[in-house]
Amino acid sequence: MTTSSDKPVSYIAAGAPSVIKAGGVANLDLPILNLATNESSFGASPLALEAIQKRASDPHRYPDPSSTDLRNAIGNAFDLDPALITCGNGSEEVIDGIARVYARPGDEILFSEYGFLQFPIVCHRTGATAVIAAADGLKTDVDNLLAAVTDKTKIVFVANPDNPTGTWIPSTEMRRLRDNLPGHVVLVVDSAYCEYVDHPDFTDGMELVEGHDNVIVTRTFSKAWGLAGLRVGWGYGPASMIGALNLMRGIGNVNAMAQAGAVAALKDPAHVDMVRTKTDEARAKFDHDLQRFGVVTVPGAANFVLVKFPIENTNRRAMDAHRHLAAENIYVRSNEDYGLDDYLRITVGTTEECDRVIESLERFFAD
Repeated sequence: MTTSSDKPVSYIAAGAPSVIKAGGVANLDLPILNLATNESSFGASPLALEAIQKRASDPHRYPDPSSTDLRNAIGNAFDLDPALITCGNGSEEVIDGIARVYARPGDEILFSEYGFLQFPIVCHRTGATAVIAAADGLKTDVDNLLAAVTDKTKIVFVANPDNPTGTWIPSTEMRRLRDNLPGHVVLVVDSAYCEYVDHPDFTDGMELVEGHDNVIVTRTFSKAWGLAGLRVGWGYGPASMIGALNLMRGIGNVNAMAQAGAVAALKDPAHVDMVRTKTDEARAKFDHDLQRFGVVTVPGAANFVLVKFPIENTNRRAMDAHRHLAAENIYVRSNEDYGLDDYLRITVGTTEECDRVIESLERFFAD
């Protein structure tokens, strides 16, 4: 089953504090807790903070327009050829560049139901037609994606793990998708949350690029690396694609402090290991604590949990919980724009932050 996209497209992250306060009255005596945008509550590496502060002392100097040191550092960290890496102002800039290079009005861009909202957004920007392949429950279905490919298909986007569901598909399925796509279709693997997956049957996508000229992987420093405020992303792909994307991007698109911070962060992989461990611990406890309210948590691997609220009682719907949490200055993401009206996506922060959500929901369900 495939359908053209008729979902509303929001250019604002629904659930952000500036959006929620318009719909409810917040208690300004409580500190704001933003669990709507999947930032890391565990911060950045001290090495990154030191490098950022040092580079901030000479803001009159332009950044390296080619992000040479950063590409070399990424190549060294992940055993990749730096010449096959492009850097962007967040991975979303790389995704946007891919769409602008390879899609035009009349072309089709294909992605899964409940796929990352940026995918339909770039369809609107390029004039391409969004084609949505039905998910298997809340998980990307490779058979449905392949069945939706036509002569007009130019790009297939797959986020793995996906956002907002947190679900992921195994490496065998990713390889099957790649191997069965026609050569005229570009496969984009968005691996923004791959650092949170520790499973032998998961691939971050890098091996999918080898030997193929139509596969590219996008990554970010915004999540596990804790550099969301700097907006640093990157892509790894064949020389032909990277060359085209480098011609498309702006000069100096990654600012100097962002480059310095990301280079330093890569020298501290132990920090990401710590973030993964603490996120796993907090998510396990958070998931357990949520169960007593009768909600359903979607099994997944990322730094957020997708929570389905009971629909039998109209006073216990997801949007009711959304408003209640906002009134206590806790901001989580609603998902109507994904067609998931009964779900909230909640970032997994520290154990203390998750406990504050649980305490607020106890008051919500007790009313």
